[in-house]
Amino acid sequence: MMETLFHLSLLLLALYIIIQLMSISGLVFFKNDKPLKQLTDEGLPNISILIAARNEEQNIVNCLQSISELNYPVNKIQVLVGNDHSDDNTQKCIEDFIIDKPQFELININETLGKARGKANVLAQLAHQAKSDLFLITDADIRVHKNWAHEIVQYFDEQKTAIVSGITIVEEEGTMGRMQEIDWMYFMGLLKSFANLGLNCTAVGNNMAITKSAYFDTGGYENMDFSVTEDYKLYKEVRKRGWKTKNILNENVINKSAAIKSFYQMMHQRKRWLMGARELPFYWWILFSIFGMFAPAIIIVFIVNYKLAIIIYFIKLTLQSLSVYMLQSKMNVRKTIDYLMTYELYSVVVSIATQIFFFIPMKLQWKKRKYSI
Repeated sequence: MMETLFHLSLLLLALYIIIQLMSISGLVFFKNDKPLKQLTDEGLPNISILIAARNEEQNIVNCLQSISELNYPVNKIQVLVGNDHSDDNTQKCIEDFIIDKPQFELININETLGKARGKANVLAQLAHQAKSDLFLITDADIRVHKNWAHEIVQYFDEQKTAIVSGITIVEEEGTMGRMQEIDWMYFMGLLKSFANLGLNCTAVGNNMAITKSAYFDTGGYENMDFSVTEDYKLYKEVRKRGWKTKNILNENVINKSAAIKSFYQMMHQRKRWLMGARELPFYWWILFSIFGMFAPAIIIVFIVNYKLAIIIYFIKLTLQSLSVYMLQSKMNVRKTIDYLMTYELYSVVVSIATQIFFFIPMKLQWKKRKYSI
């Protein structure tokens, strides 16, 4: 029995190493994405920036401030902020900030549109208020890069490109913030590298642009079955209709997210991601399963042959660290090499806790709402 488990564990670990090598190759052999064209201010399109906000009094002003500082003609920007029944000071914070900024508009969301719920319902209603042919979508806890809009709009071409998505990272001080920063960077690297290899996954819902025509070609969120990961749902419906999508690496299209403050809140975030991931193609679930089985597999190998287990673990740490460092270098963001060993412990704990939490029979809680899915 143990011999069978040993050989099965070796197979899983070998597959894990292969996936890591594929991920690195997907970054090594593809240069940073460059815009298809360089538009002058006169040639830039009108854009509508859509933001869903619920109980974001601690983050919303930073978000709106970053948008007000965009390197983009003010007369070509419409910013729609949907206040989703916030019961804190979110509405007041928004009102105070936009009082002298006519390009910003606050819309209080009081009704439900079709099948849409939660954030999807907010975005569905903002889309109907948007005046431009290009929607840029971000979240209320995001600080956008000053060149975000100027760069991302230049990746659209005439070949049915519907969605362009950049990467988002967490950038906060303290150990918890640094751990999430590495975690997001590592995941973003996997997402981009496999997209480079032709295995598309999703667009990043807090850092994406979508054409109005493609959005309404899907029928809008009001006509989609509800999902707690509304960004993937939209991405899937767009791809289903033959539109093209792009995941890009460009240091000017990096958005920075506030960190999750508590471990309990993080578990609900991970549970939400896993719930939405149930609709992903089978090959992504194979990848997730291999990653999730690394810890038990390495333990079994350690019991039988501890020297081999140590070698494999060293290879894993090396490849993981290389992947993170490469992406940080490509994106010209701060390096976190000194935190990588701490991150290894963090990732093991979070991975195991996520698997346990996912199967606990309790409702998903997000933004003070509960979802039974």
